[in-house]
Amino acid sequence: MAFEMAVKNKTFRANDGLVGKDIEETIENIGRVGREGMRSTDYEILNIMVGN
Repeated sequence: MAFEMAVKNKTFRANDGLVGKDIEETIENIGRVGREGMRSTDYEILNIMVGN
């Protein structure tokens, strides 16, 4: 997808999904997904592993 966008001279803009206003904000957004968004996933994986 990124390649096709580059060929067409198109880019992602700030606030397109996880993209922030700069690289630091983008990295922060991705970290937030990993930290907060995966919390319930971890819980469910543990429940599956212990048979609940």
